[in-house]
Amino acid sequence: MRFWNPRSRKTATAVGAALLAVSLIGCSGQGGTASTGEAAGSKQDADTLVITRAGDPTSLDPAVSVATGSGLETLSAFYERLVNVEPDGTIIPALAESWEISEDGLAYTFHLREGVLFHDGSPFTAEEVRYTWQRIVGLNDQAAQYWPNVSDVEVVDDTTAVIRLNKLDPTFLSVLGGQRGVYMGPSKACVEANEAAAGDWAVDHFVDHECGTGAYELESWNHDETITFTAFEDYWQGWDGAHVTKVVQQIVSEPSTVQMLLTQGDVDLAADNLPMQVLQQLKDQSGVVVDVADSTTIDQMVFNLYEGPTTDPRVREAISLLFDYDAAIQQAYAGQAERIATGLPSTVWPEVTEGLVPMERDVERAKELLAEAGYPDGFELEFAYADINQWSSLALILEASLGEGGIKVKPVPSTWPVLFEKLGNSSYGMAGYQMWAAYPDPNDILMWWNTDQKNFINPGWGDAASDALITQATETLDVEVRADLYRQVVERLKADMPAVWVDQPMQQTALRDYVSGFVYNPYYNGLLDFYALSKTA
Repeated sequence: MRFWNPRSRKTATAVGAALLAVSLIGCSGQGGTASTGEAAGSKQDADTLVITRAGDPTSLDPAVSVATGSGLETLSAFYERLVNVEPDGTIIPALAESWEISEDGLAYTFHLREGVLFHDGSPFTAEEVRYTWQRIVGLNDQAAQYWPNVSDVEVVDDTTAVIRLNKLDPTFLSVLGGQRGVYMGPSKACVEANEAAAGDWAVDHFVDHECGTGAYELESWNHDETITFTAFEDYWQGWDGAHVTKVVQQIVSEPSTVQMLLTQGDVDLAADNLPMQVLQQLKDQSGVVVDVADSTTIDQMVFNLYEGPTTDPRVREAISLLFDYDAAIQQAYAGQAERIATGLPSTVWPEVTEGLVPMERDVERAKELLAEAGYPDGFELEFAYADINQWSSLALILEASLGEGGIKVKPVPSTWPVLFEKLGNSSYGMAGYQMWAAYPDPNDILMWWNTDQKNFINPGWGDAASDALITQATETLDVEVRADLYRQVVERLKADMPAVWVDQPMQQTALRDYVSGFVYNPYYNGLLDFYALSKTA
């Protein structure tokens, strides 16, 4: 789960000397090499895919970059996982052909594909799985947060690796298939060849170089302008069939410029999310299609449960009844969103939320509740949010909706870091942000409602009983038992109303109509499967 808005990318600042390309030995993909010239007009080149990104990566190191906007969306073209996740949440083979889980849930045995090579020519073996883990733990950077429960990676033979856990974790396989912190590589040989000092894991080198097993390898990086990657000739899946063999990632921060380039056919796909007004215009543009797909994202507005009027459940219910959900969906998303009843997307284990009914607007009942709570004339309420994309529209709708009950909303837009600080010290009346599942398990969202997350994301909800439900759901591999426990959590959330659950927006992606193979995967939000893409005449 992440709780800032991935739909807004920030242009990354250059990292100075660390980004200088010092080409040593052993790796392909000299990322620091500047590219000259502009990307070819995409519509004339069937083998080259041109996409736009709003900002430059900060690092291409999979042990360092785990977020979209920092480099994950680029490095995922170079590196691969042991397993992948389908859009419906099914775990499928990737670098591992098959796997078994021990009865006690503490050992995961992976049988690896033979014939897989890193971009430096090193074979991918069980030793490389172990080395990837050692490097992630040794660097102790962002990816380490996904491996704390691993006690050891045992090499049985070249094609068999056993990952051993300290304690049972039913989410472990899902996390391994997720989009962050679980990529295999760079290879041991490549790391050791490019260390500035023995044991530094070549961390500076892999800021702008790569050495994965993926379908594409880095050709050039002209910082803040273009990143170019080309087909890895020895890729294990081969190049039969329809695939682009070159990808040019253009850095374009202005949505209006992206719109113009896409309309003209100078780019093939807008990889970052675009403002709704731009998407609406592109829908009517000849030669452009806007793909609409289910997401695992929800918009929510949490209440301050520590102080102020919103500590009263009657006030929270009144605000939930006052809010105009239909207006929110129409104005913020042009109708491309669904109602939700509680704090879990309906696409993540649908049986957990099945049958729960969303709140319906009832202004008169809301006024009655406010009067019962001692606020017949309303009160003033600060609404904090990050001033990005749909939140400005949602803030205006909240202001207008609550005004009908006498509540005077003061919208307070800010940057995400400022909002995060407000969430941390509970200096708000209500706060709006998105949550989404980055792997196919309810735990990725519901764990944040544990009381140990109060003053972080949890606005003050929960007790020992709710904590027990959340914890027990992580102590068994039995899916039915886990689903029942999570059902109890979401029912309590719905009853207690610690937030207004606004909607579950659809994902919309703009691309040219000659691009084939695009399928949005909500568990790889912001990433593209470049190998699956091709262009038709």
